[in-house]
Amino acid sequence: MKKWLRCLFIFVFAFCIYEFFGFSNTYGDPLNNYVFSHAIVQGEIPYLDFNIISTPLYTFVMATGLFFFDNYLMFIIEQSLLVTILFYFLFEMYGKKSYLVLLCICLFSFLGINATYNFLVLLFLVILLYLEKRYPNKDYLIGFIIGCAILSKHTSGVFLILPSIIYYFRDFKKLLRRAIGVFIPCIVFVIYLLCNQAFYPFINLCVLGLLDFSSENGQVFSLFFFLSILLFIIQLFIAIKYKKDIRNCYLIMGFSFMIPLFDFHHFAIYAICFVIQILEFISVRNNYFYGLVCFLSVFFSLLLFVNYCILLDPVISSRIPRFQYTLCPSDDYQKSVEFFQFFDQYENKLILSYGTLQYKASRGEDISYFDFLLYGNHGYDGSDNMIKKIQDMQGVYIIINRIPYEDDSKYNQFNKIILKHVMDSYEMVASWRDFNVYYKN
Repeated sequence: MKKWLRCLFIFVFAFCIYEFFGFSNTYGDPLNNYVFSHAIVQGEIPYLDFNIISTPLYTFVMATGLFFFDNYLMFIIEQSLLVTILFYFLFEMYGKKSYLVLLCICLFSFLGINATYNFLVLLFLVILLYLEKRYPNKDYLIGFIIGCAILSKHTSGVFLILPSIIYYFRDFKKLLRRAIGVFIPCIVFVIYLLCNQAFYPFINLCVLGLLDFSSENGQVFSLFFFLSILLFIIQLFIAIKYKKDIRNCYLIMGFSFMIPLFDFHHFAIYAICFVIQILEFISVRNNYFYGLVCFLSVFFSLLLFVNYCILLDPVISSRIPRFQYTLCPSDDYQKSVEFFQFFDQYENKLILSYGTLQYKASRGEDISYFDFLLYGNHGYDGSDNMIKKIQDMQGVYIIINRIPYEDDSKYNQFNKIILKHVMDSYEMVASWRDFNVYYKN
């Protein structure tokens, strides 16, 4: 298959994944990331006006298309293009064997290419593999890509510095050139923060806030912890045996995706790194074999879609602005429409609930720290600081959702401390379905 046909297939397939086959994954992080990019288009400043806990390159990249068409559909199209770029570089390195990565993505319910900053780090990791294989002396460019990975997710991207240090610690000039490449995008980012008075909020959210995030959200000793350790040991063995190939060292750094949340979602990304590493050792050249791999990828995707249709009865969210072309479960869609109409009744309001980001984006309102109310997402000592913000408010209706407050699941990351403060401190003036309304005078 010609290169452009391969890329066209990947783009169409990726778009179908986000729009149809994996529509149940268009909640949570992907939706949040769309709203963050939407906020940039609206003129808001990351860290200063709204809280993200990672470096913001993915948010800015995805905001590009939204300047022309601010809709979740454009966000999906942009993400599909990024997936296509990733496979372009894989095809350049591994040819048809790259379809095994596609099958891995499908087997893990598409979570490995979920529309988040993790995927952008994965993309830059693959680009680094390509550069190290074809252009290992392009040190400034390699350093620049590492810097971009750091600006995508600092806690993962920073590990991509280590392969260069390990392999070239005796070649000072080469390391210096790569260091300069790393610093170029990072310095531009620091200047941006300083110019927008967002440097301290960035440090608070993305550095100091890690203390709160790890303590509240870490799930260390899970099944995926032990599976990831197993993959890491295999990767380490490969890297030691083929120690002249720096690319093995890069792929080991994919373990950083697992920290600190050893869950299925992050394991799906790490699994891609593992599959890429073993592609070098696969010698099958039969076209029918890779045709079967593509067929299985499509078949499994259709199977998931049929399962979603049976269980969730998907509909198009036509009545929610900026999400008019998005598939979602009919029950969730109907609830969102009704909940949003309920929210509209109150002028000066503070909504503490899941779905607040989507509501504010659909209404064209600015987003704030309160709209992404998860543990560890408000900087150091975040819960107390957010409570102080509420205490400083006057004449505001506070709408809280009882569902996350009553949810005792270990996967529930919603900040119950703030909800409890509102429930204990202010007068309840109304109640409707899953919501209580309190008034802070």
